Amino acid sequence: MTSRIVVVGGGPVGLSFAIAAAQLPGASVTVIERSASGQQSLPSPFDHRVYALSPASIQFLAELGAAPDPARAAPVRSMRVCGDQAGSQLDFTDGQPLATIVEHASLMRALESRQAQVERIVLRRGVTAQSLDSTEHGERRLALADGSELAADLLVAADGSRSQIRQLAAIAVDVRDYDSDGVVANFRCERAHGDIARQWFGSDSVLAYLPLPGKHISMVWSMASAAAAQTAALDRDQFCAAVAAAGHHQLGSLALVSPIERFPLARTTAQNWVQPGLALIGDAAHAVHPLAGQGVNLGFADARKLVEVLGDRSKFSRAGDLAVLRHYERARREAALAVGQVTDRLRSLYLSEWSLARWLRNDGVRMVNRLPLAKSVLVDYATR
Repeated sequence: MTSRIVVVGGGPVGLSFAIAAAQLPGASVTVIERSASGQQSLPSPFDHRVYALSPASIQFLAELGAAPDPARAAPVRSMRVCGDQAGSQLDFTDGQPLATIVEHASLMRALESRQAQVERIVLRRGVTAQSLDSTEHGERRLALADGSELAADLLVAADGSRSQIRQLAAIAVDVRDYDSDGVVANFRCERAHGDIARQWFGSDSVLAYLPLPGKHISMVWSMASAAAAQTAALDRDQFCAAVAAAGHHQLGSLALVSPIERFPLARTTAQNWVQPGLALIGDAAHAVHPLAGQGVNLGFADARKLVEVLGDRSKFSRAGDLAVLRHYERARREAALAVGQVTDRLRSLYLSEWSLARWLRNDGVRMVNRLPLAKSVLVDYATR
């Protein structure tokens, strides 16, 4: 049975789904992307936007033929988590990389290159959705701002946490505003990072150093919105000194090699992930705090599961049948909600001044660091 699939959103999750879905028998895929151009060049030395890809995500990309350039990626061979007291430290290692730090630009170049090789994918750039309707036969009709219209057996929304398709479909969303911002930037370090991802949990912020090739790191610092605005407004020398001090000078002096970016943090969850002829994936369905390090990994898992469900459906079923799409929603919703809930609890633990919370994030960390079984469970969770 022929399946016309339209994907709105040509980012990592949308393109990965499109590439995988195009392999299904009888499938034709159209991708709609508002950006007028693709990834033309790679920033020097590195893109300030990076992802910590899990081993499962790296495998998925390799299966698609869209593995990012390893020369611009860095393995995380161990992870060091610290509380806000000296000596409260938790070290993770697994013999294999726990994650791989990949730039957004490098990932997009790999996916766009692979997409261009797949004949059954049509990519339309510089267009946006205007309205969404359903037909009596269960099709979705998407009117575009350029006056054209697309009919789809299945419409897939991969257009981010502020999904326009989700809005057009009148799907309500639950939002938890953290009243916090993330500040991101890249640095050249005085000392080698040793392929270690470092994270510090204080009473008012969470700071992460993620390794990049050579003596470079990507920094993510989440804090109250007012404090983030002040931090991002520092001059270059002050900013470098503040980031180095917050990281206890473990990598020596830092030199800024990228713009400083700031963005609001919130957790969003769509109340429904599917409707007849429609499925939400990635941040359109669920967006989590970067503390989890799982955002794009959850999106890739969504893409993989939705393609799997479509491939396993009965030959008498349409790609957009609600019964088919419910299998995807049931399989993925619980995992995404669990990540969001765990992240919220961790955030509450580390930002609380309650005496038990302070004990857990310091003495509790020291205790877990001495328990190999507990550490192995945490490593397994983090590398899925």
